[in-house]
Amino acid sequence: MKRFLDFYINSSIHVALAVLSFCFLTAFELDLKLSVYFYISLFCASVSGYNFVKYFGLAKFYYRSLTTKLKYIQLVSLLSLIGFLYAFLTLRTPSQLLLIFLGFITFLYAIPLGIKTPSNLRSIGGVKIYIIAIVWAGTTVILPLLETQSVLVLDHLLIVFQRIFALIVLMLPFEIRDLELDEAYLSTIPQKIGIQNTKLIGCALLADSFILEILKQQVNRESSIVLVFTITVLAVFLVNSTSCRSRYYTSFLVESVPIMALILTLLLN
Repeated sequence: MKRFLDFYINSSIHVALAVLSFCFLTAFELDLKLSVYFYISLFCASVSGYNFVKYFGLAKFYYRSLTTKLKYIQLVSLLSLIGFLYAFLTLRTPSQLLLIFLGFITFLYAIPLGIKTPSNLRSIGGVKIYIIAIVWAGTTVILPLLETQSVLVLDHLLIVFQRIFALIVLMLPFEIRDLELDEAYLSTIPQKIGIQNTKLIGCALLADSFILEILKQQVNRESSIVLVFTITVLAVFLVNSTSCRSRYYTSFLVESVPIMALILTLLLN
């Protein structure tokens, strides 16, 4: 079971399900009708994109000595890329353009920005967490709206900000865990303000998410219940985060929050 769990996490299947869950939550709240090919494209893009970011350097410098596990992950990534390309062709042009743009950002996140500098987007101090949050929000909120040709209204913008806030908080346990390992130039939030202040900022963002729910013109009762559940679980995980937590706490439990929220949504509906 541990070997299976490790592969499930390391191959980015778990994080891809989290992305997919956020997209489903958007569809439920706004009553969007999306094709199965849309969800396939999103899932496959998440798997191949995340694996590219995580393993690009390893595959480049240690190709001849790749372990069996990493070769299996490469196979999963290749199959996901093929599935994405097939499903991508079925999407509307605006959705395709946005996916290409988000893919370009993902590419720059792992690839050096220039010949004279080794820096990529991931290594630019203080911006990593915000780039990830914006890309996830664009993928799980803006993209479904484009695909369904929905007219953008204020409520949609509020959902985007709610998603960004939730994603920032979701990533804070990772930054707290890696506090002693991250290089100083990364300027992560815990590095700049400390663990306790990071937790306070995270709780404040969750409170802001609830306030934004009140400001919506059309409130979905089930979605509001799910939001309160999500805020509560994220707050518990954040408050209990330490630099000594195992990777299973963050990479499995914390990233399971969107999946838990989706399960609750299905039960309520």
